[in-house]
Amino acid sequence: KHQKALIKAFKNLAKTENTQIILTTHSPSIVKLLNFEDIKLIKDEPIKEILNVDENELPYPSLNEVNYLAFGESDDEYHNELYGYIESEEKLPDYKNGKVQIPYKKLKGAVLVDTQIILSEYIRHQIHHPENTHNVRYTNDQLQESIGHMRTFVQTLV
Repeated sequence: KHQKALIKAFKNLAKTENTQIILTTHSPSIVKLLNFEDIKLIKDEPIKEILNVDENELPYPSLNEVNYLAFGESDDEYHNELYGYIESEEKLPDYKNGKVQIPYKKLKGAVLVDTQIILSEYIRHQIHHPENTHNVRYTNDQLQESIGHMRTFVQTLV
């Protein structure tokens, strides 16, 4: 709540003539409160550079994408965003094609059904169906892997 109030105050102050606000943060929450035109990404490897944050590598602007690029932040929200984008483009069958499948226990009413699905679906199901506790929770490494696969796929759609 305080971070939101602070960013709002900074945005208002930045509208004042001859005023510039410079804020550094490692907080993905703060980044999501800003507009793309207000963000600069500072990298020092492989060379030092200051980058504007535009639509980046994905075909739509995403502050989750900024957080991923800047902080390596990968969370359920970003996973859902990527999966939802692939689904909305009606490319889910293409994305799933040829990927390794893993066992998943699907809950249909009170009945458990053994199925095989890809990692991205496994994670998506666990996010959207927390009531189904019959599967091992995915790891952060698996979340990173799934996000990496989806980002690569989305970049091919451009």
